[in-house]
Amino acid sequence: EARPPLASVDILPPLPEPTYDEVVDPTGARAFLANSDLPLKRLFGLQVKTIVIDAGHGGRDAGAVGVLGTAEKDIALDVARRLRTRLERYPGYRILMTREFDVERSLRERVAYANEHQTDLFISIHVNALPDPGVTSVETYYFGVKTDAATLRLAERENQDSEYSVAEFRMMIDGLGDTVKLQESERLAASIQKRLYRNISKINRDVSDWGVRTAPFIVLLGVEAPAILAEIACISNPADETLLGNPVYREKLAAFLEQGIVGYLKQRPKRLATTGGTEPHGKKEG
Repeated sequence: EARPPLASVDILPPLPEPTYDEVVDPTGARAFLANSDLPLKRLFGLQVKTIVIDAGHGGRDAGAVGVLGTAEKDIALDVARRLRTRLERYPGYRILMTREFDVERSLRERVAYANEHQTDLFISIHVNALPDPGVTSVETYYFGVKTDAATLRLAERENQDSEYSVAEFRMMIDGLGDTVKLQESERLAASIQKRLYRNISKINRDVSDWGVRTAPFIVLLGVEAPAILAEIACISNPADETLLGNPVYREKLAAFLEQGIVGYLKQRPKRLATTGGTEPHGKKEG
């Protein structure tokens, strides 16, 4: 199956911003943030201190299951643990996980955990399942509503039992005019997708690059920091499922995610971490 070119991927357009008068915006700062073309994180020297890794599904929620019986929840957790270990080697960062064991966590609980711990980056790890078992792909999402029917079906599956009320959802939508979050989510997604596809395609030539996409995943909407969701494989593809059963391959997937995160961090000002921390160094992009 021909993979869609990156140029055809829907990118979330700038959201219309309300007009602020002098009473609401006396310094003009909010209007500036809404209309600035500069990467605002870089402009203001904002730092990443806390990274939350979210292993999708868990407990009674197995997620997608392959023909060999491999469960998405187990792959996501194993890769998340490996990614945490790799990121902990860099000084000055706090690396947390929404779940460390095979337990069920609602989307609401995941969002609350990330926000309570003042996360600066949120990385959600998932494994896709497609109707055609002959297709395998990688894709990375950030929140947006401009999408296609297949992505909406995926979002409906991922958003089940979110535990959010209609009123709470409307409040989150009303707060979506966070230019910094949208900018940085897209940049983080692009960095991770680039490393995932470039490296996986060296192992599996059949993998398709489905690029950076937007989707209405409520977990990405609720987290107040830049947030992405990576579909790192297709468990519905027998060859992919076999690869996922190999711990060496899962370690590679964690390394590819690490490269994407580090690549994103290197786009930022030199001093990135807490006092005494330094920028990740000594890493070669694979």
